[in-house]
Amino acid sequence: MEAAAREAIGLLIDLLVIAPVGAEECELSLHAGEPDLEDGLVRAAAELNDVDFILTRDARAFRRSRVRAVTCAEYLEIFAE
Repeated sequence: MEAAAREAIGLLIDLLVIAPVGAEECELSLHAGEPDLEDGLVRAAAELNDVDFILTRDARAFRRSRVRAVTCAEYLEIFAE
C-alpha cells in the first residue's frame, strides 16, 4: 500500500506544480482572518504563485480565494476536456 501511495505521489509531482510555502505565505495567512491557518497557507501560496486551481476535498474552505478551488474529480473532468 505504501509503495503504491509513493508512486501515485510521484506521478502527481510530475503532473502538478507544488507551490512553496515560506515567510510571505505565512504572513498573508496569519493576517487574512481565515478560520483555518492551514487552509489560509494553501490559499496564500496559490495566490502568490498564480496557480490555476487549488485541489481540495473542501472547496468551500476557499470561497474567499482568487484561485478556483476544485475537488480532484472536478479537476479531472476539466483536464479531460
